[in-house]
Amino acid sequence: MRVLILHTDDPKIEKSVAALQRAMEQSGTKVDLKSPKASGSAPISAAPYSLVCVVTGYTGWWKPQIAADMDNLLKRTTRLEGKRGGAFVQAGMLGSAKALRVLMSHMERQGVIVEDFGTLGGEREIAAIAQRLSRLT
Repeated sequence: MRVLILHTDDPKIEKSVAALQRAMEQSGTKVDLKSPKASGSAPISAAPYSLVCVVTGYTGWWKPQIAADMDNLLKRTTRLEGKRGGAFVQAGMLGSAKALRVLMSHMERQGVIVEDFGTLGGEREIAAIAQRLSRLT
């Protein structure tokens, strides 16, 4: 099975995504990573993937927003209709639940069926998320 993880270019998030990738590859899942800088301006096809995950940070705690480059990356990704998905935000003190809902709404507008969601914290939490995602593939 193949998994596509779309993530922002934040160093903290890249570290969490790398840990998630390692944990999922240990269970035999092929994981590809895409970020706004690495993908350029070309469209990204989600056709060969059975699961599409989005990992991003957010700004604001009263009315959180995801990064504009992440929103553009989601809009450039094609063939998302009907794909299973996972939505994850970086753990924060305030607003992470609202930011998660905002991210999920962006994904659902593109046609992704969000089946798993949460906040990325420490290594244990990332390993548990990797196990849940491996069951979805």
